[in-house]
Amino acid sequence: MNKTFADRLTLAMKLKGIKTPSALSRETGIERSYMYRLASGKIDNPHKYIERLAFATGVSSHWLSSGIGDPHDPELETSKEPPANPTMLTHVTVVPPEGDWYEVTAQVPDIFLSEQHKPRDKKLYEYYYVPETIEYFTGFTLLVVERELRPGPGIFLAQREENGKKQLCSFQISYKGLDQSSTRSPDMQTIGRVRIMDYWELDIRK
Repeated sequence: MNKTFADRLTLAMKLKGIKTPSALSRETGIERSYMYRLASGKIDNPHKYIERLAFATGVSSHWLSSGIGDPHDPELETSKEPPANPTMLTHVTVVPPEGDWYEVTAQVPDIFLSEQHKPRDKKLYEYYYVPETIEYFTGFTLLVVERELRPGPGIFLAQREENGKKQLCSFQISYKGLDQSSTRSPDMQTIGRVRIMDYWELDIRK
């Protein structure tokens, strides 16, 4: 029982009441795709994330890593501070359901710390935040957008004017063989390709 890391992670999540890998991703700041690979057993032991996962689920990091001992080892009692959150301070464009867009400085997930993120210039990225549900996105959605337009399929963020006001929208490009299809309408102005889209509670710094 609990012989693999995935087994122990599943138990740790159950003990803490965390229902999905996606929820644990939001709790820890670890990239969601990486978290699903952990939960499915495709990654055997994420040594660099052990402390963060253990803190988030309330179990012993030694047990989570090795399977030796008990999930609730006393070592946890001496751990008073959470491990450093993988976030960074940057400019974010907030898109409310009504009114003008505005910029804030806020903490966002630091995708550049992820081993899965291929090194790219941070200046190529922009962040958009949807605090409440609009036509194209649900509330609490953070969008990480790469402005450098390179060929290939994907979901793209765009804007359009309606009654003199900017609206955030999106379109998709896909390929079948060499044939490209796009859901982009003529009134859409492309912002960039969406690299990450996830739920996030924005911590606004005034």
